[in-house]
Amino acid sequence: MNQLNHLSIMDKVISQKELKKNRLKKYSKGTVIFLLIVCSFLFINKYLTKSVDKDDITISVVEKGDVALTIMGSGQVEPTIQKAITSPFASFIEATSTSIGQEVKSTQSLLSINIAAAKYTLSSLVDEAAIKRVEINKTKLRLSKELFNLKKEVEINSLQLESKKEALKGEEKLLSIGGSTEEKVQLAKTQLAIEELKQDQLQHDLKIREQFIKQEIITLEYALSIQLKNIKEQERKLEKATAKAGIDGVITYINDKVGASVAEGEVLARVANMDHFRIKGKVSEQYVSILSVGMDVIGRTSKGKYNGTISSISPSSKNGMITLYVTLNKNEDLKDLRPEMVMDLQIIKEQHKNTLRVKNRGAFKGKLNEDLFLITGNQARKVNVKTGFRNTHWVEITSVLQEGDSIIISPTNKFENASFVDIK
Repeated sequence: MNQLNHLSIMDKVISQKELKKNRLKKYSKGTVIFLLIVCSFLFINKYLTKSVDKDDITISVVEKGDVALTIMGSGQVEPTIQKAITSPFASFIEATSTSIGQEVKSTQSLLSINIAAAKYTLSSLVDEAAIKRVEINKTKLRLSKELFNLKKEVEINSLQLESKKEALKGEEKLLSIGGSTEEKVQLAKTQLAIEELKQDQLQHDLKIREQFIKQEIITLEYALSIQLKNIKEQERKLEKATAKAGIDGVITYINDKVGASVAEGEVLARVANMDHFRIKGKVSEQYVSILSVGMDVIGRTSKGKYNGTISSISPSSKNGMITLYVTLNKNEDLKDLRPEMVMDLQIIKEQHKNTLRVKNRGAFKGKLNEDLFLITGNQARKVNVKTGFRNTHWVEITSVLQEGDSIIISPTNKFENASFVDIK
C-alpha cells in the first residue's frame, strides 16, 4: 500500500516537471517565430519593392543650367526716377484733383494749397523793393551834390593857390629893387605853403569821398538786388503752390486731406516713373568683405525673377545689416514691378555655368553624396549621386544622372530603405 502511494506521488512530480519543460519549449518557439517575423519585415522593408502614389511625390527632370553659390539678402523695389512735391510755405490744402495710382503728366497739377498769405508777402516784398529804389535815387542825388561841392572847393582853393604864388613872385620882385622887406617875402611864402597844404587836403577828401559814395551806392544796390531775389523766390513758391507733377509717372502718395495744415517743406505728393526701377537691398554685415560693386544679383518676387548688378554699397552698417543698391538689367521686363514691392535677393559669389542641375527639394539632405530615386517607367530605383554647388533653388549633379533623367525630389523618408519603388 505504501509502495503504491509512493509511486503516485512520483508520477505527480514528474508530470509537473514535464509541464514546465513543455511551457519553456512553447516560449522558445514563440520567441523564435517573433524574431523571424521581425527579421522578415526588416528584410522586406529594406530589400523588397514598395509602392507609392504618383500624386504623393514630386518629380523633377535633370537639366543643364547655372548653379551658383549665393549670399542671401532682402530688398525693396524703388523707382530710379521719382519726385517728391513739397509745400513751398506753411498753408493748408484747398483741393485735390488726383489720387494714388493715377497716371499723370509732368505739367499736371495734383492739388492746390491756399496762397492768400503768400500773395500778401509777395506784394509786401514788391513795395519794399520800390521803396529801396527811391532811397537809392535820393542817396545818389544827395551824394552827387556833396561831390559837386567838394570839387568846387578844390577849384576855388586852386585859384587861391595860384593867387598866393603870384603874390610871392611880386614880393620877391619888389625885394630885388628895394620896394619890399624880407619879412613880407617870408610871409608870402608861408601863406603859399598853407594854401598848398589846404589843396592837398581838399584833393584827398575829394578822392575819399568819391570812393565812399561808390560804396554807399553799391551797398544800397546790393540790398535792392537781395530784395529782387526774394521777390523771385516768392514768385517761385507761388508757382510751386500749384503742385505740378514735374515728371510723367504714377502717383505713389498724395495728401488728400482737404483743409489739413501743411508746414513748409512737407511732402504733398510723390510721383514715380514706372519705366525704371532699382532695388534697395540689405545683407548681413558678415559678408562685407565679400561684397563688391559689379557682382551679379538675382531678385525674386511672386511675379518673377529679375537680374541685375550691385551698383553701390553703403560704407556704414545699421542693425547688423549693409545697404546696397542693385541696378536691373536693361532688357528686363519691369511691367509687374511696383514701388515698395518686397524682393528676395541672391548675390552670386561663385557660379558653375551649363552644368547638370535639379530643383532643390526635400529629397536632398545637404550631403555631398545623396541617395535619390531615379525613375524608369513606372518604377524608381535608388541611386547614390554625387553633388556639387547648391543653393535654395538648385542642386548641381556631378555623377550617375544624365540630362533628361527624372528623379523624385520630394521627401523619401517613407521608402528610403527600399531599393525599388513602384509608382502607381
